[in-house]
Amino acid sequence: MAPKEDAILHTIYDPEVSHSRAPTLDLVLVHGLNGDHIESWTHQESGICWPRDLLPEQLPGIRVLSFSYSANVYGNTSIAGIRGNAQNLLSSLRDLREDEEDSRPIVFAAHSLGGIIVKQIFFGTPHSGSDKKRWLAMAKKFAPLAPGSRFIGWSRPSPLVESLTRHSAELQALCDDFRHLASSYDIMSFYEIVVFPGSKSTIVNKTSAVMGLPREEPIPLDQHHMDMIRFESNNDSGFLITCRHIERIMVKGRLG
Repeated sequence: MAPKEDAILHTIYDPEVSHSRAPTLDLVLVHGLNGDHIESWTHQESGICWPRDLLPEQLPGIRVLSFSYSANVYGNTSIAGIRGNAQNLLSSLRDLREDEEDSRPIVFAAHSLGGIIVKQIFFGTPHSGSDKKRWLAMAKKFAPLAPGSRFIGWSRPSPLVESLTRHSAELQALCDDFRHLASSYDIMSFYEIVVFPGSKSTIVNKTSAVMGLPREEPIPLDQHHMDMIRFESNNDSGFLITCRHIERIMVKGRLG
């Protein structure tokens, strides 16, 4: 099945194009609610998009792919849903990699809703849900910066918000399905420890962001929900931790 028009896998760095060097690993980025395949990962003050501007210098053998899909809280006409977007991502990856001889490892770096769609490296993923009012407060603050922000006047939020709230049947089913597969993966779950501006708490607390799995490494980040995936420089602690985890996976892949 071909990807939908609003679900596209972008190549934002390829060492084979830049340095005639075959990549040794594919890093796949998946943004969250109101996200964008570039802006979500871009530091607002410095303008640095770490997967494009910093990662190639730190780990030059990585091809960086970023998944774009309809994740707007308001005015979202997509009916793909969580499972539909996951199928689109899988289809895009299959189409991109099927003609390549090298079956290189894949690392997924996913933020918020993206971590429900893909589970490998998690940044603030609400595995057991979060309060709906927190998602809507975040959406209201960042909506002017989001694609499709002209729809902010709509009163009904996207069904994706319902999927991320506590007691969501879809969220619980996805989490239950994943637990049967989790022992096959190394997982790093980042959780925010800074209160989101304009609210009295974090958007996704530690209890929801960390699943308590045997091969899961919980990591606190001194940022709020949106800034936790935006690294200002190659000295940023979150960036260095992420690079170390990716490098470990690359070594495992080479050792077979």
